[in-house]
Amino acid sequence: MGSLAAEVGMNVRTLHRYFPAKADIVWGGIESSIETLATELDNAAAGRSILDAVAGAVAGVFDQNADDLAIMRTRLRLIALSPELQANRSATFEGWRHAIIQFVASRREEDAGSLVCVTAGTAMHAAIMEALSWWALRKEVADPAGCIAEALHGLSALGEG
Repeated sequence: MGSLAAEVGMNVRTLHRYFPAKADIVWGGIESSIETLATELDNAAAGRSILDAVAGAVAGVFDQNADDLAIMRTRLRLIALSPELQANRSATFEGWRHAIIQFVASRREEDAGSLVCVTAGTAMHAAIMEALSWWALRKEVADPAGCIAEALHGLSALGEG
């Protein structure tokens, strides 16, 4: 943290005021994405499947931050390669899981605490994170939203086999 503080021209105490831990630096900056995700989910067409709606909502988040894809890829690559960073997921990213669970509950007209809503929302959230890690580690793949859609639709294939 000392080297980083010196590089950006501040003392360590000031850096810690904004980022209490190293993980906060990497995970920081995604706070607005939870609002965008929730809005996109709220605006999803009623006729779309839950998987399509979640994939579309995540694509909407990326559309708003399209200029930052190189930074996002670097950030996600760091997370994918660091067990410490994976273990210290941000509260905002956990907010994504909660928003997806709430969406599943709303669509199914069930309580958000029901087993199916929690497990389905958590499975989609995990699929999103794994798809983002996969995308971040492969420079030849340009579209994170496409990776997420493919991963989410892969979950539906589990019921077919």
